[in-house]
Amino acid sequence: MKNAQGAAIAMNRRNAIKQLGILAGGLSFIPYACSLSPEKVYTNLPTLKKEQQDLIGWLSNNLLPEDVAQFPTPESRQDFVLTMVNDCMESEKIKAFLEGFEAFQTRLAATTSSTLTTLSVEAQKALLIQAYEDQSLSKSLINPLKQYSLLHFESSENYMKNYLDFEFMPGRYLGSVPVVQDLL
Repeated sequence: MKNAQGAAIAMNRRNAIKQLGILAGGLSFIPYACSLSPEKVYTNLPTLKKEQQDLIGWLSNNLLPEDVAQFPTPESRQDFVLTMVNDCMESEKIKAFLEGFEAFQTRLAATTSSTLTTLSVEAQKALLIQAYEDQSLSKSLINPLKQYSLLHFESSENYMKNYLDFEFMPGRYLGSVPVVQDLL
């Protein structure tokens, strides 16, 4: 009877060790199976993939360069701009924005055979100037990106405190101000 109980306990230990080994092996593959930067899905922009979101971020950062060291913000410029386009624009303007973005992508594909990041700075500037000079593309894509990039910069805490003299709630505490008792 004792041998049967001892064998059952040994089998349970073996199964437990086996299960722990499988679990540890499975956990070691999670970083390789999962993307480190997840793709954000915006409800009004469901067709934008991660590469396209990065291209919009590149456009907005080239229109107004982001200075994270001096003007830190809670979210990146790309996330802010895409959230504002998703939440604040009307459906007709979102449609025009997406059409302008598709036109920019076709222009980018037609002018270059390589990726955008491998282009020289002069070629990137020429591409942006071309897009800005095209009135329909400028109105539907570049102007909203410029507007929301500027809003992202102006909503940074450093800009609001040091340049606008804005005071966040609850305001300044003035403890040495006398209280007036007689109003008559």
